[in-house]
Amino acid sequence: MKILFVSLFLPQKKSYHAGGRYVFEIIKNLSKKHEIHLAARLQENEFSALEELRPLCKEIYPYTYRTAGRRGPFDIARLIFNYIGFSRYANRLARNGFYDLVQVEWVEAGMMMKKGQTPMVLDAHDVITKPSERMMRQATGMRHFLMSVRYRIVKSFERRIVRKFDTVITLSQYDSDYLHLMDPRLNVKVVPIPAGLDITDREFAKEKNTLLFLASYKYRKVNVDAALHFYKKIFPLVRKVIPEAKFIIAGYGPPEELASVQEKDPGVLVPGFVDDIDECYKKASVFVAPVLLGGGIIVKILDALAAGTPVVTTSFGNEGIGAVPGRDLLVADDAEGFASAVLRILGEDKLAEKLSVNGREFVKKHYSLDAVMRGMESVYQELVKH
Repeated sequence: MKILFVSLFLPQKKSYHAGGRYVFEIIKNLSKKHEIHLAARLQENEFSALEELRPLCKEIYPYTYRTAGRRGPFDIARLIFNYIGFSRYANRLARNGFYDLVQVEWVEAGMMMKKGQTPMVLDAHDVITKPSERMMRQATGMRHFLMSVRYRIVKSFERRIVRKFDTVITLSQYDSDYLHLMDPRLNVKVVPIPAGLDITDREFAKEKNTLLFLASYKYRKVNVDAALHFYKKIFPLVRKVIPEAKFIIAGYGPPEELASVQEKDPGVLVPGFVDDIDECYKKASVFVAPVLLGGGIIVKILDALAAGTPVVTTSFGNEGIGAVPGRDLLVADDAEGFASAVLRILGEDKLAEKLSVNGREFVKKHYSLDAVMRGMESVYQELVKH
């Protein structure tokens, strides 16, 4: 088949965005049997990254945008217009390229796409209405009113987009059910994201009492909020018991509010982008994921499980993953419970070992790349037959 991929973020093997790595692996595997064309947004400094994609793609159509040093109102407006421009550009390619199939990555990329004769698939990654609903429910007073307005706008926006596609792919059954509540007529298929792609057989000695949170921060305020929430509300409770505990806030694009924590607190390290995440995960005693809102599957949790690092997260963090609390990871939704779970792992070697073994096996069983590719090919075959 001749397939056009429309990707809001540049697919890369070494990506600052977890979804970017996922799309790269999908393209890499599909290119063995299909002719892949790629339209992708990329920053001005990312052109060199196209070289690893060229052997996989018949044609690449880049759509550039300028890197914003900060995210003020003007930068956000410029980003929205860039999304619109890219979606228009991709729609023109889809209409004129005589493709057998068009696959759009991320909901926002489909905003200006129009339904034609070519079958179209939306790989949603996240259901963007869900965090908006939760923000509304958590807010009070005037903020609740403002969040209610925002929720209605986002829900209308997402529903209008997903209705244009023949099939919508979600990463979890939870998100599939959520979309069906928004519109029961949608054809939604669940294809989980592959996990542990950068995890090797190498072994590293654990750094005692080291807590890790690894995420992308530059364009993900929710990740910044989660890191700060852990540092301000949970980490002090851990330190009361283990004063020498260390907290590593790793990942791409930490803003000043995170970077400044390292300057003030010797117990915190903010290294920025980590090139060898395999080593980063395996050296940590515990991976903490204090997810406050939730979206789709939190890929970094899966990667930590694949690395054999015990995980503590919230119900929101585990909702799309479906791991068994107490067997594969620990779940706690309040600061005291979260700190207690972290301290249990740090203090109980048998528990840490059990979670390490079970977490690794859980990922291997449910989130292998082979299973993902079979699911994707099944979606394609169903669409092309019709």
